[in-house]
Amino acid sequence: MRDLPLGMRRLAWTLCGLAAAVAPHVAHLKPWVVSLALAVAGWRLLAEHRGWRLPGRMLRSGVAVAATAGIVLSYRGWAGLDAGTALLVLMAALKLLETRTARDHVVLAFIGWFLCLATFLYRQDMIAAAWVLPAAWLLAASLLAVSRSGDEPRRLRPFRQTGAMLLKAVPLALVLFVFFPRVAGHFWGAPSNERAVTGLSEEMSPGDLSELSINDAVAFRVRFDGALPPPRDRYWRGPVLTEFDGFTWSRARAQAYFKPAVEYLGDPLTYTVTLEPTGQRMLFALDLVRDWPESMAQQSWDYQLWSLQPVDAVVQYRAGSHTRYRAGVELSAALSNRNLQLPADRNPGARALGARMRTEAGSDEAFIQAVLAMFREQEFYYTLTPPRLERDSVDDFLFNTRRGFCGHFASAFTMLMRAGGVPARVVAGYQGGDWNRVGGYLIVRQSHAHAWSEVWLAGRGWTRIDPTAAVAPERVERGLDAALPEGEPVPGRLLRRSEFLWEAGLLWDNVNARWNDWIVRFSAEQQERMLESIGFERPDWRHLGTLLGVGLIAGLALVSAWLAWQFRPRTSDPAARSYRRFTARLARQGLERAPHETPRDFLARVVAARPDLGPQAGDITELYLQLRYWPGPDARDLARLRGLVAGFRP
Repeated sequence: MRDLPLGMRRLAWTLCGLAAAVAPHVAHLKPWVVSLALAVAGWRLLAEHRGWRLPGRMLRSGVAVAATAGIVLSYRGWAGLDAGTALLVLMAALKLLETRTARDHVVLAFIGWFLCLATFLYRQDMIAAAWVLPAAWLLAASLLAVSRSGDEPRRLRPFRQTGAMLLKAVPLALVLFVFFPRVAGHFWGAPSNERAVTGLSEEMSPGDLSELSINDAVAFRVRFDGALPPPRDRYWRGPVLTEFDGFTWSRARAQAYFKPAVEYLGDPLTYTVTLEPTGQRMLFALDLVRDWPESMAQQSWDYQLWSLQPVDAVVQYRAGSHTRYRAGVELSAALSNRNLQLPADRNPGARALGARMRTEAGSDEAFIQAVLAMFREQEFYYTLTPPRLERDSVDDFLFNTRRGFCGHFASAFTMLMRAGGVPARVVAGYQGGDWNRVGGYLIVRQSHAHAWSEVWLAGRGWTRIDPTAAVAPERVERGLDAALPEGEPVPGRLLRRSEFLWEAGLLWDNVNARWNDWIVRFSAEQQERMLESIGFERPDWRHLGTLLGVGLIAGLALVSAWLAWQFRPRTSDPAARSYRRFTARLARQGLERAPHETPRDFLARVVAARPDLGPQAGDITELYLQLRYWPGPDARDLARLRGLVAGFRP
């Protein structure tokens, strides 16, 4: 940029900084917003290159009003994270149309920093931090570059200078991060209506879970206090779906039911779940959860955990579950009727099949085994790419396509149960998980999304039945990859086949997990534990305040010491040191050099006072001037000067 005119150089620096700040938001912006911003930036570069006049105030005002109206119409208002970010991007673009002075570029740099902060409202993982921190550095460098009015002698100088400034701020930033009192809530969490909902929802239609299973993103991570449970027990309970309209299963609208009693059997499994943001209120736990933090969640009548607040940021909670239990042995008439309802005008073939099979079976248990045997022995296929189903989805699946994912089998099985008079419901959640031996925890991904059924049996209560296991038992025991044929695209299959890539992926996930634990989720509880670990009993805000003050003083002292060292008086070069020794020896003989005297003037005075010293003093002076002011001083001349000074005896 050094050879560019001042105006073009400033514009180039500013546009580079803004591009880095806007890049993480492109996925959240409407296409027209990105297109308009790029068009304005391109026109502004062309106008600077060709010397065109910038638009007048009336035209700029008109474009600003039109852009604001577009934001309101596209985002249904200008309030909210997405709309606010889009408005900020457009205002930065329109500000380019009036960048005439350095002050205008400074304003754009500050807009870029606000956009960097907005990135953390969407996500707080290491990738976001790895992008935002260099972008903030680039904006700081651009701010320094546009503030200079003369030519820039070195292209990287703004980066070096601003990098040094940012490094000096690191100690203070660390002190504030560790010791500043934490407040309740999640500052960086985007509101739920501003975050794209990921993962499961409170409805399930044919094909929903197969589409979700293509997503290999992490849903949550689990650290067990004891041994890892076997795959057949890794059912992570999500929303319980009891209403069926013939195509879609959904959560019951009426939630005013008493929670049936549960008899827990065997020893509990205790574990800690770190849940990624979803924008929803559902939490996940092993089926069936018994203990959970009641300050953050409650359990509904169908045994599902629900957070008191939407999960807008990474959350962590401890839970205790039992994999053996008897739940709801006594079923109320209201709940029984709820779990037997079917739409009268939908799926007539499945209704008739369920009623006939129940009559032929003679008991509920035999009826269940007969339906599972039908799935297992007849030509039903487990696939991630099932064909689309007609309005009567269960009839179409059972009698026509016979190809489906777990949601298809769970939906068909549950409807057949209801048609045969057995109370049943669909449970959506996750099954399985990938063990990360590097970090010692289980990774549950979106690709582990699963659906199964619960049926009510006399004397046993609600019992889990997984019809998918009848068709593809490998799905439960060995995961999705083992259950699907080679030709089907499975997320992560290539990584699993390569030991190196798989281990590298686990290592990277462990780094992200540590980032969540130590940075994203650093809370007041962790501050208290940290203070207790260093000897404070019952720490409170006063201890934090004391440590904060001490840390700030120590940080300021460290920065002050750094600055003092950086701006210390520079040591003169070796030739100057040798010449000072020469003048010091003359000063002891009464020939002291005045501060204003040049070396040759001083030499003339020495020769006038002591003619016998003239040859030696002349050689020392001329050699010193040659080393100090001539280009390319020679190391041999420096050694000769040192020798002459050492042998000088006035």
